[in-house]
Amino acid sequence: MLSVFMASSAGCSQRIEPNNEPVILTEASKKDCNIELYIKQDIKLGKYEPPKGVYLGAYVDRNSDIHADITAFEEIVGQPQTFKVFQYTMGKGLSSQDILKCIAQRKVPYIKILLGNDRDLTPLYRMISDLNSSYSVPIFIELFPLTQNLSQPLAYKEIYQRAYEIIEKYLEHAVIVWSVDDSRLYDMPLYYPGDHLADWVGINLYIPQYKDNVKYSFSNLEGIDFWYKSFQKSKPMMISSLAISHFSRVDHTYSLKDAEYKLNLFYQEMLSIYPRIKGILYIDVDMGEVVKNGKEDYRITSQKELADYMKHIFKREDFLDELQESDQNEAPIYMKYDITAAQFGEELYLSKKYMNALFRKVPLSKVTMLEDLNGEKYYKLDDVKQYIDIYYKSEKQ
Repeated sequence: MLSVFMASSAGCSQRIEPNNEPVILTEASKKDCNIELYIKQDIKLGKYEPPKGVYLGAYVDRNSDIHADITAFEEIVGQPQTFKVFQYTMGKGLSSQDILKCIAQRKVPYIKILLGNDRDLTPLYRMISDLNSSYSVPIFIELFPLTQNLSQPLAYKEIYQRAYEIIEKYLEHAVIVWSVDDSRLYDMPLYYPGDHLADWVGINLYIPQYKDNVKYSFSNLEGIDFWYKSFQKSKPMMISSLAISHFSRVDHTYSLKDAEYKLNLFYQEMLSIYPRIKGILYIDVDMGEVVKNGKEDYRITSQKELADYMKHIFKREDFLDELQESDQNEAPIYMKYDITAAQFGEELYLSKKYMNALFRKVPLSKVTMLEDLNGEKYYKLDDVKQYIDIYYKSEKQ
């Protein structure tokens, strides 16, 4: 059972001075305890990053049941969306009428551009021509997501940079999102183009019932944690694609309760664990309409039970339906660190190396200290709250 200890305010009027005489402890009295530690820090806000709150969006263009209408999606799930998501392809293109309709519906266009096998940038020029730089509204562009079929990191970063520079030159109000499929999380450092070539960072998650005709069990929470901690200090982040299957034609069975569990995981629990995730875009499609022999149905809108469940989730007050343009350059946020604390009795302590790395401004002489037989010093975690705004989650033994 997770025990959560909320931070005390940094400016307490009274401080209890600890008796800091060293207490020598045997190794047997110490237990390791893994904790999630959250430290409040000021971060530089990214383009259109809300100081608080989470943007919402949906891709509905291939959903014939609701006639590819974002307003129909909103009515079914009971929540206005910030973004309408488009996918740009050579065959279909993206017309100025599409963008004008999106803007008329008070949605922000969010355009996904996949990198073709021929690495031809002609579609990009064509998209810019279609959009026309006269549009003086923000447009989010997810540029060349890192998918399973991409290789050659240097060549990828080179063409990504060329595309980024073209967009920056011709689309004044573009916001560039660099994204990665969850299957590529651990090699993403090889492909990331650099902080100067991305405004936001996204992750794409498709969770089927079956994969390659084998029952699929989603188990990539560690990868998501790796992704988040890689960017939490430098970039606003979003779940740039989320698709959760509730029906598969492999076995023709429904799994609505499992879908509800996963929806809660991403729209509730994840946002609590990862406070710099500032957007979630849902992919509301039946793959049977998208590709030949598509097996998975990811639509929330096709099942009243799921739609009603989303109406319940969307009662949170921090979901946003409009783009935020803050006059703040910085905002406080809790940075997440996974560390191992030492548990002595019922209390948690941090080793001196953690104190030096994370809490250099905390006066160690005023923090309760214990010492083991090897001379290693440990400092009481709850005492740190007198000086730094923190909270933590622990699994006490």
